[in-house]
Order: sequence, then C-alpha cells, then structure tokens
Amino acid sequence: MQVDLVTLISAVVAALLLGRLWAILGTRDDNDRQNNAAPPPPLRAPEPAGEPRTETISRLQPPGPPPHSLAGGLALVKTIIPAFEEKPFLREARDIFTSVVGAYASGRLALVSDLLSPALMESFQKAVNARAAAGQTARTQISRIREAEAVAARIDDKIAYVTVRFLSEQQNILRDAQGKIIGGTEGEFEEVTDTWTFAKDSQNPETKWIVVETRS
Repeated sequence: MQVDLVTLISAVVAALLLGRLWAILGTRDDNDRQNNAAPPPPLRAPEPAGEPRTETISRLQPPGPPPHSLAGGLALVKTIIPAFEEKPFLREARDIFTSVVGAYASGRLALVSDLLSPALMESFQKAVNARAAAGQTARTQISRIREAEAVAARIDDKIAYVTVRFLSEQQNILRDAQGKIIGGTEGEFEEVTDTWTFAKDSQNPETKWIVVETRS
C-alpha cells in the first residue's frame, strides 16, 4: 500500500509538470514564433551617389585637353592636317621668320611672296615703298632666335592657324638719304619679341604655311 502511494504521488507530480509545460509551449501562436525569430541581417549602406568605384575609374580613358587650350588647339590642327607635328612646324616657322624679316629690311619682298598672305604682302609693300620714297634704307641682322614657341592654335573653315611667339636678338639700322643712322645703333643688338600667326589650308596638303598676321 505504501508503494502504491509513492507511485500515485509521482504520477501526480508528473501530471502537474506536463500540464505546466503544455501551458507554456502549447499556447504560443504564430505571432510569438515570428516575434522570437532571428532578426534579419542588416542592410549594407548604399554607396554615396556620384562617387564611382576605384576599379571603374581605372578603366576610364584620361580626358582630352580642353578645345580652347593650346594643347586642345594643336590637337584640332592635327585632326585636319594629320602630318602636323609641333616641333617640325616650329623649325619651319623659324626659317620663315628669318627670311621674311630679311626680305622686309632689304625691300625685296618678292623673294618671300609665297610666304605671306596677300593682305600682309600688300601691307609690307606699302611700308617698303614709303621708306624708299623717303630715301631711307634699312638693315636687319638676326643674331639668334632664342625662343620660338606656339602660344595659340585653332581651326576655322578648314584652315589651320598657329600663333608663334619669337624672342630674338636683332640689330636694326635705319639710315636716311644721306646715309646717316636715324634708327638703331651700329653694333648693338636688342631683344625683340614678335608674335606671328601662320595659316595652312588643310584642303590642299601641298600648300605651305604662310604668315597672315604679325605683331611686335
């Protein structure tokens, strides 16, 4: 009888524990399960707008020079004159400069007529004629051209224009009808800066670069 009482007590305790466990677990609904579910992983913060990835930048080509810059202008000249190269052009410009300056001083512009635009040729010839009418003579000697650099370039209606600044050492002597020096000093060289604009017709590759404007 004593064994049966112990068994009965054990059964009662087990029943109470099962009932309590059922009360805790058996009454949970779907909302409880959702509330206790693991939280979703945090979203990755979006990358700032307008800031491309580094690997994208590395694949981009470097931007070209602005069209209104010297480099941009020279690049445009090369698009219509594929054979154009700055250094050979500047060597040619030096030769033209020396020839034109000498011809203008001596009054023999016919020697360089193919290197001057018609308008500039006419202007130079008028100055030479006025000098001759006054009985004056001029002599120019270029000791050296210290610098010759392109300072501007553009294209206009298939014509390429390149402006060059020359820094040279010159001796310029002007004499009157009696041979008296009225300009310059014999044996004295001075530093002269000239800015000339050259033009070339891209439609005719055989044409030369000619001078269309001069400024001192």
